[in-house]
Amino acid sequence: MATDGLAGSAGAWVLGTFGVYLLLLLGIGLYSSRLMDSVDDYVIGGRSIGPVVTGFSERASEMSGWLTLGVPSDAFGTGVMAFYNGLGMIPADLFAWAGLAKRLRKYTEVVKAVTLPTFFETRLQDDTGYVKGVSAFVLMIFEGGYVGAQIVAAGTLLEVLTGVEPLIGILGGGVIVVGYTMLGGYFAVAWSDYLQGAIILLAFIILPVLAFTNYGLPFGDLASVGSSYTSVTAGMTGWAAIFGIISYAAIGLGIPGNPHVMVRFMGIDEVKNVRLAALVAQLFMFVAYIGAGFVGLYALVVFGQGGIEDPNNVMPMLTLEFFPGAIAGIILAAALAAMMSSADSQLLVATSAIVEDVYHGYVNPAASQEDLVRYSQFVTLGLGGASIVFAYLAQNTPIYTLVLDYAWGGLGAAIGPTLIASLWWKRVSAAGSVASMIVGTVTMVLWTQLSTILELVGLLGAVEGSTFLSGLVGVYGLFPAFILSTLTLIVGSLLTTPPEGVDDHFDTFDKPLPALLSDDDPTGAPEYVTDGGHDVAPKAVTETDTIRAHVTASDYWETGEE
Repeated sequence: MATDGLAGSAGAWVLGTFGVYLLLLLGIGLYSSRLMDSVDDYVIGGRSIGPVVTGFSERASEMSGWLTLGVPSDAFGTGVMAFYNGLGMIPADLFAWAGLAKRLRKYTEVVKAVTLPTFFETRLQDDTGYVKGVSAFVLMIFEGGYVGAQIVAAGTLLEVLTGVEPLIGILGGGVIVVGYTMLGGYFAVAWSDYLQGAIILLAFIILPVLAFTNYGLPFGDLASVGSSYTSVTAGMTGWAAIFGIISYAAIGLGIPGNPHVMVRFMGIDEVKNVRLAALVAQLFMFVAYIGAGFVGLYALVVFGQGGIEDPNNVMPMLTLEFFPGAIAGIILAAALAAMMSSADSQLLVATSAIVEDVYHGYVNPAASQEDLVRYSQFVTLGLGGASIVFAYLAQNTPIYTLVLDYAWGGLGAAIGPTLIASLWWKRVSAAGSVASMIVGTVTMVLWTQLSTILELVGLLGAVEGSTFLSGLVGVYGLFPAFILSTLTLIVGSLLTTPPEGVDDHFDTFDKPLPALLSDDDPTGAPEYVTDGGHDVAPKAVTETDTIRAHVTASDYWETGEE
């Protein structure tokens, strides 16, 4: 039975606005369904999404619940140290845009790959199927769990705000997410992320400004609450402080390995627009992280150290404090919808791994585009239903344990090193990549349970007696997992045979497009297929004449752009 929620009389506004949002999202899905003619339309929007929407969508697909609830909660608990949330994320995202986006966009366009597993298989010239199979399995497991985690977050917040049963929030939000993603694919996902991201960004600008006009800068008041709140290490010293900062910085290592972020690079309309999209994403991230941090600090000033029982309620309570019910309802409903903006992206990636990489890659390479789109919609529906069930079963599990310790960290450790190496290291091999993915996945999962394992074998006491070892055991698992995965990739690649013909491919992407054009008749490109060259020998797509022919035929890569 429903009980009174935190929002009180504003709860009706939250529910009403949330309902309007959900109907609007369904409308976006219905409209976007008219734009899909092929599987690449469904998975990456036909590479036709503009830079502003791409930049907003890239950030909204990743930040969502972590930004709206997690960062303010962290700031409320630790003080100014919470600003370190951007320590790893901001430079890591900048690196991804500057060092990965253009190359990934060009590579995947040339070989017509619409998913990362297919790109890996083609780039690494793997004819065993192991690279695609392992990477697709990793994506299905971690992204599927990611979807459930976001639905749990939305259902929990809806319960806290309005008092409705969590099952109602989980079912309502989950059904809508699955619905508009199934109908509209990437188009619907990108535009819904843009809408939700814009509202949340505006909220994290206005909230700190309103708090500042009432309380001034918060730092003086924070010092009176406790000295640790104004300490850049939250009062920690020695190894504890060092590993604490490392844990914050290591969060950024997950960006290259999370496909729902990388797919934004693949789906942008023109290579030249990467710069503008990167600027939009970086401004979004910088302003949002600063604003979210200040929301947590001002909550400490307004409510006091013990004034909020559940730190996850920091952002909602400050919103209700400064805004009238109707406006607060709009903002909080946007926060709920923003959580689902991650769920839809992750649902789409998991769908593509099953349909494009497994079904089209292994089961039925001759499937038509119409069949692939229809199967993608069916798989989205099935995965969405499974995620809703998972969300209900896992509703009492801490949301950020599911997200950071497993989904985000697992994808970052397993996929990230291979993606970076595939774009920048000619020597990377398929065998090294497979070994890296396995080591990254296993390390991330085991490290998350390391304290429990040490306790079972009777070593936990000895570890806790050393400040270095206790700090190391408590460090965010993505840090050691990414290192071990990278070392495995390097050693495995050096000990095995690399792909052939990569030099010309790399030289091509280091040159401006005019250098690729010739007055001679092109030698002719093969009839590319959307499964990343399944019907074309991998060696063929690495030859310079093939690339030149395809680039010459492209009408949206402007001459002179790199």
